Order: sequence, then structure tokens, then C-alpha cells
Amino acid sequence: MKKLIYTILILTSLSSAAVAQEVYSSTGKPLNRSQKNVQSDKLVEPSRFIFGGWGLFGMGSGIINVGATPIVGYRISDEFSAGIGFGYQYLRIRDYNSVITDVNTGAEEARPLNAHIYSPSVWMRYVIWSNIFAHVEYEQNIFSQTVYDNDFTKYPYPIIKKNESLSVPCLLAGGGIRQPISQRTSLVIMLLYDVLQDKNSPYANTLAIRFGINVGF
Repeated sequence: MKKLIYTILILTSLSSAAVAQEVYSSTGKPLNRSQKNVQSDKLVEPSRFIFGGWGLFGMGSGIINVGATPIVGYRISDEFSAGIGFGYQYLRIRDYNSVITDVNTGAEEARPLNAHIYSPSVWMRYVIWSNIFAHVEYEQNIFSQTVYDNDFTKYPYPIIKKNESLSVPCLLAGGGIRQPISQRTSLVIMLLYDVLQDKNSPYANTLAIRFGINVGF
């Protein structure tokens, strides 16, 4: 009798374990996958989200470019991640264009460009080795800028200040290094170059240095 009871208990335990591990589809057919595997197949895992952003500092001959970009992204795999960002930059180019200051002698004087730039972007990042990664980013830079020019409809060609708006594409490519400062947080430093080099690019003839904190990367 005792053997029968033990046998029933063992069979009941095995049956319960099998039911706990079995997963069914919407048709009622078993998928033969453990609950652990199903959980790992989630389309979105909160722990893989990336938050944070970076600051920007670029300097060249007569050029100052500073800004900040908050980002959100997702680690698609341990090496590959992608996301979006929205940045703001201030750009100053010291000798952007020349204006005539004396019509009699033809003397000219250089005047600066001052611009506020809003930059929606999409980016991709791939860890090459350890904490070294490659980074590619497409930005659409929307300028609100102030420039100086002569008004040639009047004499003696007075200097006028003009407010202009334009949109400039940039394709930034380069790499960086991350320095973990906690289990999920890293200090990130990147060096990027605009391969398109549009004449109005905020990265024309300069390298973009980005630094910031990323959570989840």
C-alpha cells in the first residue's frame, strides 16, 4: 500500500512539473518550451533600454560649437544598439562672411555667424571590443541664425543684420569608449566626423567631441 502511495505521489509531482513547464499557443497546442525561455523571448525587455545623452564641444579655426543631446535607445543585442535623440547646439563662426565698410575704398570687414540649431537624429552603435564601440548617426540640423550683409539696394550699401532659417543634413561617423561607473551606467566619450560636409554643416572642418552619461549601455 505504501508503495502505491509513493508511486502516486511521484507521478503527481512529475505531472505537475510538466504542466508548469509546458506552454501553449493560442490554438491550444503545446510549444514545448520552458517558462524561462518564453520570458527571454519578450519583444521588449526594460533592462535593455538606454537613457541619457551627451554634451558636445567642437572647436576649429574661428569656430565654436557647443550643445547637448538627450537620447533614448534599445540594446537589440549585447553588441548592437540603436535609438533616437533630440539636440540643441549653439554655433559661432567668427569670420563667416565679409561686408563692405567703405564704398570709396572698397574696404571690407568680417562679421560672425551666430546660430541656434535643433537636431532630431537617429543613431546606431556597435561594440567592437570590450568597451570600444563604433557610432553612426544621421542628424537633420534646423538652423535659426543671424548673419550680416550689405543692402545693395541703397547707397552707401548699409550693413544689415538678417535672420535666416535653413535645414542641413549631417552624417556623423566615428567611435568612442565607455567607462562603466556602476552596473548599468557608463561614462561615454566619442569622436565623430561629418562625412557629408555640407557647406552649412555645424561640423564643417572640425571634429565633434561628445561626452556624457548613458544608463543601460
